[in-house]
Amino acid sequence: MASDIQVYGADWCGLTRGVREYLTNSRIDYDYFDVDRDDEAQQFVLAMNEGRRRFPLVVVQEQVVTEPTIAILHSVIGEHALRPPIRTSPPLAERDEQRPASLTRSRTRRT
Repeated sequence: MASDIQVYGADWCGLTRGVREYLTNSRIDYDYFDVDRDDEAQQFVLAMNEGRRRFPLVVVQEQVVTEPTIAILHSVIGEHALRPPIRTSPPLAERDEQRPASLTRSRTRRT
């Protein structure tokens, strides 16, 4: 299944790297398409930019955003209510059950 966000750009493009870094640091899943390595991605970028190679091009749930700033991208992602997945840790007792007995520490307090 494809992500709700697709980033089209080039590895050498600083703006593309910035967008990817923002998404990665925000723990938001996305798919990346390098137009220098993927001819279909390049054709898509050209079609969306009137025949010009402009990066990055970001698709957020079918909304195409060309050359977004981080602030614009943050706003668009918020409009679509996309958030990183919430990762929860199992309760301590459950984690201890998964560990070998030799690694489980006693939780008694010394006085």
